[in-house]
Amino acid sequence: PFFAADKVTKPRLYCYPPPFKTPEDLGKVPALPTFDVKSLYILTALRFIDYDFDVAYTNEPDASPDKQLPFLLLCDGTALAGKEITRRLKEVVPQNSTGSSGSGDKNALDQMRLPENDLPSELVYRTMAERNLFPAVEYMTWADPVGRECIGEERYLSSYPTVIRYVLSWIKTSEATQNLKMTQPEHSAGDSMLLDGETLYQNAFRALDSLLVLFESVGSTRPFLAGKPSLLDAVVFSCVSVVLDAPVDSSIRKALVDKRTYKPVLNYALAMRRKYFSQPANQLGSP
Repeated sequence: PFFAADKVTKPRLYCYPPPFKTPEDLGKVPALPTFDVKSLYILTALRFIDYDFDVAYTNEPDASPDKQLPFLLLCDGTALAGKEITRRLKEVVPQNSTGSSGSGDKNALDQMRLPENDLPSELVYRTMAERNLFPAVEYMTWADPVGRECIGEERYLSSYPTVIRYVLSWIKTSEATQNLKMTQPEHSAGDSMLLDGETLYQNAFRALDSLLVLFESVGSTRPFLAGKPSLLDAVVFSCVSVVLDAPVDSSIRKALVDKRTYKPVLNYALAMRRKYFSQPANQLGSP
């Protein structure tokens, strides 16, 4: 176990803290519970299944077993990080019709898995969204010069002294650039040319264009599924919401706010925020 079991009385999600403020052009909407897209992704998935857990905000990923945030600490001391959380959520069905979250230990989590999409194409849509939306957010955060300063350095690295912050920012930017080159077909790991952010944004636009079919078929204020939301909703909601709240006037944010074509996406993201994050998460102190 990562922690002694007797010290953990409720499952606890360690993640990055909320953003400083919500942009005024989004209107009166609840603040996001975190500025980090992966943290918001997991928070959203857990909110979907009405899981009873606490949130501990921290800017120290070294506290995690895999040196990344977020991670979920269970009552038996087991720590789930990264894909371990979503893998467990994807493999089970809702616990019961009452929505009770149970004792919150590992066995209870095993019984509280997200419902699968009735559409056979759900996996295709989710994979497409993950491969195109997450890279656009990562580029905006670490590779774009303005984003690196306003998001990477000011939010993720704000607790470090200035000199150390700049060094860590350079390291994170280098890592993000190489990761994006390796995961995108337009680039290769050995490509010496600068990473083209607009290409990544265009990939994100194409993914959103494909998802518009789903938005239009179910309505902009309802989940994708004809019942309960899925991990596809968690991916799209977290990526779109982080882009909307970012202090960077990226081309993808401009399109989401200004273009009528993407109005269903904007309405969907704001409606989901009101539905699942109108109440603040249960918060603990930082570890």
